Amino acid sequence: MIPGSLVLSASPALAAGTPSAVTTPSEATAATPVAEGRTLMSPAQRMLRLTLSSAQTRDMRGVEPSMYRGRYFRASVEVKRQCIAKRESEGHYDVVSRSGYHGAYQMSPQLARGATWMMVREHRQLLGDQAAVRVLAKLRATPLSRWPRYWQDAAFSTIYNWRGTGSGAAHWRGGRWHC
Repeated sequence: MIPGSLVLSASPALAAGTPSAVTTPSEATAATPVAEGRTLMSPAQRMLRLTLSSAQTRDMRGVEPSMYRGRYFRASVEVKRQCIAKRESEGHYDVVSRSGYHGAYQMSPQLARGATWMMVREHRQLLGDQAAVRVLAKLRATPLSRWPRYWQDAAFSTIYNWRGTGSGAAHWRGGRWHC
């Protein structure tokens, strides 16, 4: 079971039983709890484990396929998302620039904080009301460069596609290297 504190650091015991494949929102919201080892986990608990403590989400290096596959994910934007992550941080999710931008997508603290509010509605459905509110409040109080991979990917897709595909692209205009 997921600890009530919803800490953002993974315990090795918790991460050990994490599913190896990325869980899509449709899979995560299945009504039937699944037995994992000796404990029975609900879909919301599995999603919580995936997003906070799985080995995949704790891997902070490398440009990989997005862990987020929710409402704002667009397969058509995936190549561009990977290019932006490579351009902004070489795929290092834990970096902070000299100018104060954080994470794989080099977001300002204000943009990251705003993204947590944008993600509440969708994640209430995936994680349950209380868990989503607690997790997103904890993220809001944590620098984005310390957010797990899933949450950085979710924030990027939510911002980038909030009002339609590419509607938030201006946040990652480019400079010398365009994606």
